[in-house]
Amino acid sequence: MAYDKKTFLKRVTVLVDTREQKNQHILSAFDQLHVKYQDTKLDYGDYSFSADGKDFSLSCVVERKGSADEFYSNITQDRQRIEKEFYAASSMGTDFTLLVEGCESMEALRGVEVPEWELAHLHRKEKEIGKICYSTIYSWMCGNRYQFHPVFILDSRQTALKLLEIFYWYWHNYKRLTASRRNRKC
Repeated sequence: MAYDKKTFLKRVTVLVDTREQKNQHILSAFDQLHVKYQDTKLDYGDYSFSADGKDFSLSCVVERKGSADEFYSNITQDRQRIEKEFYAASSMGTDFTLLVEGCESMEALRGVEVPEWELAHLHRKEKEIGKICYSTIYSWMCGNRYQFHPVFILDSRQTALKLLEIFYWYWHNYKRLTASRRNRKC
């Protein structure tokens, strides 16, 4: 049985956490692609999916950050909450992805700095926020502390496609795994 992307796009409903904000670019892309989505309260993360009547919200989740600055803000001002989400996903064995928009790679993230004018006019204290984000991600990934995959999207217009790609491959592998189990029972 083929598990192709066209079939998946007809069967998928992207689950969007009700607390997710500033995501109109993603929802607009889903509309253009004729992909269904629904607002729902997710236990952790910002996006998941259902397909073929199965809810994957506890097994495949994406936490989206709109920028390195948003991630920096989370880890410096709301660290306990975000670590609690990462811990919950990790302890459940969830395929958990951290998606950071506006940055093309871990190395690019490392170099993100707050512009001088922001430091002066907005009274920001830390210039090299990228180094802090970079160190935090590596710290959380190493030693199996929180098991997740960091993904970077330079052009946020591509975020919806990346979400669908992540969900498609999870669904594809799930279908293959369950098909092989069904075949063994015969």
